[in-house]
Formats: sequence, C-alpha cells, structure tokens
Amino acid sequence: MKLKNWAYEWWLNDMYMNNPLCLPINSNPGGVWPPQQFRNLDDQLHFASKLTSFLLDFKDVLDRNELPVETAASREPGQPLCMAQHYRLMTSYRVPCLPRDFRRDTSGCKPDHIVVAYRKHFFTCPVKTPERTLTTNEIFNQFKTIVQLETSNNEIPIGLLTSQKRPVWADERIKLLGEDINKQSMDEIETCSFIICLDDPLPSQYFNSLLNKKKRTTGGHWINDRDETNMLHQMLHGGGSVFNTGNRWFDKTLQFVISSDGAIGLCYEHSSAEGIGVLNLIDDFLGKIQQESSTSINNGTEAEKGSAVTGSGAEGDKGPEPIPQPIKLEWSISTEARNAVREACIEMDRYIEDLDLMVYRYEGYGKSFIKKCKVSPDVYLQLALQLAYYSLHGKMVATYESASTRRYKLGRVDCIRSTTMEALEWVKSMPTDHVEDRQRKFHLAVEKQTAIMVENILGEGIDVHMLGLKQQALECGMDLPTLFQDETFKIANHFALSTSQLPTKQDQFMGYGAVVPDGYGASYNPQPGSIIFCLSAFCSSPETSTLKFSQSLQRSLDAMKQMLE
Repeated sequence: MKLKNWAYEWWLNDMYMNNPLCLPINSNPGGVWPPQQFRNLDDQLHFASKLTSFLLDFKDVLDRNELPVETAASREPGQPLCMAQHYRLMTSYRVPCLPRDFRRDTSGCKPDHIVVAYRKHFFTCPVKTPERTLTTNEIFNQFKTIVQLETSNNEIPIGLLTSQKRPVWADERIKLLGEDINKQSMDEIETCSFIICLDDPLPSQYFNSLLNKKKRTTGGHWINDRDETNMLHQMLHGGGSVFNTGNRWFDKTLQFVISSDGAIGLCYEHSSAEGIGVLNLIDDFLGKIQQESSTSINNGTEAEKGSAVTGSGAEGDKGPEPIPQPIKLEWSISTEARNAVREACIEMDRYIEDLDLMVYRYEGYGKSFIKKCKVSPDVYLQLALQLAYYSLHGKMVATYESASTRRYKLGRVDCIRSTTMEALEWVKSMPTDHVEDRQRKFHLAVEKQTAIMVENILGEGIDVHMLGLKQQALECGMDLPTLFQDETFKIANHFALSTSQLPTKQDQFMGYGAVVPDGYGASYNPQPGSIIFCLSAFCSSPETSTLKFSQSLQRSLDAMKQMLE
C-alpha cells in the first residue's frame, strides 16, 4: 500500500493512541485567554454565541476546502506547509479502544449541531437549519433555552468517565453502548463540531499559584482573587469532581470553556493536531473581539448584544422558519456504571491533587531583547531551560522540544534534543568563567541548538527515523533490536524536560502536564517584553518543584542578560 507519509501512523500510535494514561493533564493541553467582564448570565451566553458564530464561519471555510495554504517563514522560506491538521480540528473524535485508541473521522456525518455542557449535563444544540447557519442572536437563544431547561443535580456526571485511563474508559464505553439511548447520546457527542462548556468558577484557595496563596504578588490575568495558574487548572482538568471535571468530554478535539466569572479558554484533545493551529485560530477570534470592543468605545456606545464577530450573525434573525430546539442528552446508567463514575471521581481528584502547576511570567525582558542579541528566541529559551534545570538539580536530562515537520505531507513533529555537550559546557561555565569565555561557549551552544532545530524542521531529525526502524523490524517479525533495549536508549527517552514553544499574538497561553513522574512540563510564549512559562510537575516527586524551577528560571534569564550586555 502506498502511503502519503510512511511515519504518520507509526508516530501517531506511539505518541498518542498506544498511551493508556488518562487524557486530562497527561495528553490534553489547556489554554487560557484574556478574561472577560461578565455582569450576568446573559453576558456569558452572548460571548459564547459570538465564539460559536466565529467557529462556524471557520468550519464553513474548511468545508469548502478554502483554507489558505501557509508557507514557511524561515529556513528555506516559502515552502508550503501541510494543512491537514487544521481540517481535522472539527471532524475528529478520539475513540477509546483496545489494544489502542483510534480516530473517528466525522467529516462524512455533516454535523448540524454542537454540544453544550452545562452543570455536568450535555445538550445537543442545533446550529443549522436545512437552508442556513443560525445567526449569533439565534445561537444565543439556543443557549438561553439550554440554561432554562430543568436539570437535576442528582444525575450521574457521566462525562467523568472520559477522564479515566484509556483501557478503563474503553471497557465502560462498550457497556454503555449496549443501551440504545446511550448509543444515540454518544453519537451526538462524537459527531458534533465542538463542545461549549459553560462552567462555574474555581475557588482561589485551592488552585492559585503558591506565589499568590496569601496575596496578589504577580501580574498577568486576574479575575477577582483568581490568578492565571488557577485558570489554567480549570482549562486543563476542570478542577475535580466537585467542580467542572464532569462538565467535560475529554475525547472531543475542541472544548471551549466559558466560566460565569469571565475566565475563558479551551481544553483540546492532542492527537488530531498540534497546538499552534489552535492558537492561531484563537488569536484571530480574540483580535476580532478586541477590534469590536475598540469600535464600540470609539463610537461612544455599547456594542449591540449578540452582534456577530464575523458573517454568521451579521444578517439578523431570519424570519419565521422553524429552528430545531436543543435537546438534553439522556443516559441509561446501570449500577455498575454508577460505581465506575464514583471510581473516576476518586481517581481524578487524586490525580489533580498531585498536580504541581504554575504559570510564571518573566518580566525582565522578552523576545525584543533576545532578537537584538541576534539569537532565535526559541534557541535562547531552550538554553535558558537547560541552565535553570542544571542550576537547580546539578545535572542535565533528556529534553524534548517539538519541531514541526509540516513541510511534508501529514507531517506533525519530530524531537529537538536540547541536551548537547555544547550546552553542558556553557551551563557549567556560568558560575565561574570570565564573561568572554561564557559568551564564547554560549554562542557555540546557540550554533549547535540552531543546527539541530533546522535539521528537525527539514525532516532530518533522528527520533521519527529511529521509530521507523523499530516498527519496521517488529512488522517484519524480527526480535526487537538490542539498540532499543539498551539502558542508554531508555535514559535518552526519559524526557524529564518536556518543552514546547507556543507563541501567540494575543495575551493567551497553553500548558500541559509533565510526561514522566519525576519531570517537568514547560511550555513558553515569548512576548515582546516578557515571557510566559507554563510549568508543571507532580507533588509526589521529591525531585521537582515548579516554584523552585520558576525561581531558577528567573535567575538564569537575569544572568543571561547580564552576560550578553
């Protein structure tokens, strides 16, 4: 069989579909957007309807196959980039299964609905008639209908099952599908374009950063006494069984979270697409919201409630044609399923309690200063992470940074390995060497890191090719080659630093969990005058602390500037 990309299925299974761990924290990233000012429930629903209209317009572009092809901006600039990830965003569902998960392609279903999660209930919400897409005002009325429907707080929060380990959820899903009503409800969720999660706020005393437990000490996003670490908890996992974790369906690619206090963001299932495409889409939406707000202020009047961000709602309500009404999804829950949900509550609450999470904004400088030093911000910050880790732990560890390989058909990422001998020589020199020696070793480390980065984005990295050799041997019936059983190979793939650059135009950011029990997750977003880090680890590890790591990052970034000045 001729393949469009020999590595794609092998890579997808190895990275995601074979992984038995639960999706929240381990796999699904969470994103935080600039908070909104909601005075009441209507404000929350108006924002949700504007976002929905924007997303439906984007989906129309995808359905017409009219999304402009992006091109590489550097390193052989002008090369076209594969856009397949973007087309999967609203046509994918990750199905739990044994021996591995698989992607359900829902593009042939031509969905005319989204799903709304509200107070741990799920509602199918039509957004189209046979003739057209609903306007923003009509979508607002659909949401209004949903929140006015009578619901019982005593019903089982079925969505919590999607937070379980994949084999457990796969088994429970099969049992649920034995009832027709469950099968119908499940199909509505699996085939929807995306999910809108109408949330309640999280309390500050449980989820704020350690820096802000007693008083407000950092900048960034705030809502009342909630800091942005608190908001990232909400987007990553919902806050636990008492709060919003049951208001999620973690298998769905796109879940947009809109909290009643104005915290907004998303949780997205990672197997279908990388984060940068999602972030670019949200940048466009936030830019339009900002422009709309500025226009309203300049005109001296409040923007009309329910006005559209883009075309879907600009036409006003469309006359007397009937609009299909939202329907609450019903479930037949056996005693065994009830027990499974209770177990999911216990497991997820325990996992969340173990999560050490921090959003850290470094305010000393940002990418503007780094560019003046004639260094790539990504390369610079990778070396900063190496210095911070070495300074804190006295050693270097295997480091993963994702490198986009979209110059190839169906390309996703390969691994930039930032732990190099050049980086080690530089970090060892920082406390003691003369400044000229530190600068010389720094620039050698920059050259090496840059070379590895370029090799990876041009398709010449080592990790995907090594995976190909391993899988080819297994598929040919050979024994696993001894290379892949060697202890050094295992050490090289124990990524105690899992990193990713996620740059944005707007003041948003995205974070994720560490990938090993004794490691850190570290995404970073270089802004002109600051750098946003999303740091994660596990409290159960005696070796890690996001608070100490953030403090080491601050010292490292300060020292690097002093060295270069």
